[in-house]
Amino acid sequence: MDVPGRHTRVSRISRPAVLLLQGVVLLLFFGCTPPESERTRVPVAGGSSTAKRVDAIQVEARRIDAAVEVPEAAGLRRVRKDLQHWQFSGLLENSTPIFLNAIFTQGQVVREETYYLLHGKLLLVKAEKWWDVDDASHAPEPKSRQDFYIENDWTIRQIIEVSSSPPVSRTSDTTRPAAALVERTRLITQILLGGAERSAVAPSLEVFPDAEASKP
Repeated sequence: MDVPGRHTRVSRISRPAVLLLQGVVLLLFFGCTPPESERTRVPVAGGSSTAKRVDAIQVEARRIDAAVEVPEAAGLRRVRKDLQHWQFSGLLENSTPIFLNAIFTQGQVVREETYYLLHGKLLLVKAEKWWDVDDASHAPEPKSRQDFYIENDWTIRQIIEVSSSPPVSRTSDTTRPAAALVERTRLITQILLGGAERSAVAPSLEVFPDAEASKP
């Protein structure tokens, strides 16, 4: 049997309850959602232009160069190993490399590789190749250089310069994995620290990755 006014009373009670429930839901939603500034915030490196990220890497590389000049002031230590065809050297903080250098000589061909690292992460690689002849004009190939700017194990810029006539210069901002270069730093560090069979590891470094890219 219907009771007069019952539906009216239920409606009056239910509407505030529904509003209260909606308010609780909204409060929970906004309470668990990061502020707008945090939701839209992009990491500085990821949000900056490639040019600015390259500039930041260059600044860090210059700081490392300064530490190489006076390693004692930075609390770092030098290490060096000479093998057949190779001269390896580096600057380490404990066992973490800051700066690595590798010179490979085979016949008259010389290749020098330089690696800059921050907290063990690769930042910059410079690779130069030339022929050790009295007259550079008689060399089978012109001197070439490649610079790799690296962020979080990805190459964000590669610069290729060839001292040909006329000179060739190319810049690529195509992002691609830098795994091969990262692996080289690991192997060179192992050689310097004596944690690898050097005679077995060194031959794997003879071919430099992306060597074909240096050709004009």
